Amino acid sequence: MINFHKYSFLDCKRLRTYLKDSHSFLTEYNPMWLFIWSDIYKPEISFTNEYIFIRYIVPEIGKVYYPPLPVQGGNLQMTLLEMEDDAKERNIPFYLGPLLDNDLSTYKALSINLKEVEKKNTWILSSDNLANLDKSRGFKNEIKSFNKEHKNCFLKKTVKEDFPALIEFLSVYRETAKIDKDDFNFFPKLNALKKCMEHLYELDLIGVTLQDENEVYGFAIGSIMDNAFYIHLTFAREDVPGAKATLISGITKYAGAVTRFVSIPAPSDDFTRDFYEKAGVQRMEKYNATFQIKE
Repeated sequence: MINFHKYSFLDCKRLRTYLKDSHSFLTEYNPMWLFIWSDIYKPEISFTNEYIFIRYIVPEIGKVYYPPLPVQGGNLQMTLLEMEDDAKERNIPFYLGPLLDNDLSTYKALSINLKEVEKKNTWILSSDNLANLDKSRGFKNEIKSFNKEHKNCFLKKTVKEDFPALIEFLSVYRETAKIDKDDFNFFPKLNALKKCMEHLYELDLIGVTLQDENEVYGFAIGSIMDNAFYIHLTFAREDVPGAKATLISGITKYAGAVTRFVSIPAPSDDFTRDFYEKAGVQRMEKYNATFQIKE
């Protein structure tokens, strides 16, 4: 049985060393994402001499094993058998994911019988294109209107000392977005913010806050890996036109100084999808999925 332990921010930081030049950070269930949203995904990890094992929960599927991450050498087929045995001993199905499209051939070459149970697309967007939202046909007037109505508003790099102001903003956001105070889904978002702010510097996270001297209109936080900036948290006043476009444009300008691409989960809601499409943002869709391995 694999000796898993609770996934901590130190594990997350350690993983970044092993995963340099990997594409693992371009998926929704990337190791940084799993830590930040650990209230939902309940990740666990195990380090061995040959491979790193991660296990987490996907809502509506159950426990899923991350594809084994190589440390040095190792036999992938034997390692998968070890993971399968671990699942059997724990009396759970053996789910594996996310698998990127360019990794599928490696697993199929081992004659592994894969049954797809979840399919997702990750959008890889040009940071240059996103940073120029203020010049796009879809949002130029919206951002211009926001700047006109909020002349004293500015973008600033988020620091730990901003935490109280961001917590206060979330209360306003919840009210204006008409989110019930007992909404179960809101509390993981609050805890995700707490994790980001607590480990903002240790995990090299980048955050941007849109505010004036008296009020916060939005904030976004993400991380950089593999020449891509992955946005983990984005909150903007939905009742203030142009706030979201101004915020996204602002954080990608910060990230664009050190990376070429922005990676986000393919939007599931019409508002976010339309936001990017109407802005004329060009994207590449990178497929990833969760599989059940069948005997």
